[in-house]
Amino acid sequence: MRINYSKYRFPKGSTLNQQPPQPGEIWEVNRSVYSPLEFSPQEQQHLFPDSARRFLAGNAPPRYVMIVKEPESPVAAEEWQVVSVMVLSLNTDFLSSVDLLIPATLSGVRQNLLAQTWHVLPMLTCNLSHPIGKRLSREIYDILLNVGDYYHGLIDQPSSASEIELCGLKIGKGLPEQKPEIQVFHQQEEAWSTVLNVPVAAYNVYLKTMNLTAAIVEDAVQIEQELIESGANFWVQSQSNFHRENWRTSGEDRAVKK
Repeated sequence: MRINYSKYRFPKGSTLNQQPPQPGEIWEVNRSVYSPLEFSPQEQQHLFPDSARRFLAGNAPPRYVMIVKEPESPVAAEEWQVVSVMVLSLNTDFLSSVDLLIPATLSGVRQNLLAQTWHVLPMLTCNLSHPIGKRLSREIYDILLNVGDYYHGLIDQPSSASEIELCGLKIGKGLPEQKPEIQVFHQQEEAWSTVLNVPVAAYNVYLKTMNLTAAIVEDAVQIEQELIESGANFWVQSQSNFHRENWRTSGEDRAVKK
C-alpha cells in the first residue's frame, strides 16, 4: 500500500467535472476503486470479498446508490470528497420492513430497485459514475430515511405501512431479523459494500498521514527556529563576554604600567 500523490487522477466521467450529487439522486457506482492509497493485487485480494471483486471485474450487475447527504463543500474544491449514500440493489427478492421496493415508475430507472434503508454509508464521490433516472421526491426521500432511522433506534415513531405505500413504495411483511434469508442477504450486502467503505478507510489513513507529516514539518521548523534563536543568543552572549574580557584585560594592563 502506498500513497497516491496524483491528486486529480480520477476515472473518466467522474464527478470532478459534474455538479455535486444532490440528496434523492440515484447514481451508478464505478467499477474501478479510486482512493488516496494504491493497493497491490494481493492487498485487493485480502480487502475485498468475492462479491466485491466480481463487481469490480465486471462480472456482476451494476450497482446503484441514493444520495443521502451531499458533500459539505463543492466537489471541485478538493480532490477527495465524501458523500453519504443509501445502498440500492437490483435484487428485489428480499422485500422486508427495511428493504423497500422503489418501482421503476418512481425512479426513472429501467428496473425496480430495492432500497436498503438500513444500509447508509459514506463513500468517495470519485467512485460515483453518473446519475441515472429521476431524482426521488422529498416525500419518498424522507420515508426511506425515516424507516432506516427507526430500524437503528434513532427515532421513536416509524412510518406506517400505509404511509409507505401511499407514496408509491412497497414494503415486505414481518421484521427482517425474523427471516433467516433476509439476514443472509444483509450479510452479503455488507460484504459487497467494501467497494464503498474501503476507499473511505484509505482516505482516513491518508488524512492521518498528511496530518502527521504536517505536524512533523511544523515541529522541525519550530526546532530549527529555536536553534537559530539559541545560536543567535549564544553568539551575542559570547561576543559580550569577549568584549568584557578584553576590557578587563586592558584595564589590568593599564594598572600594571602605572
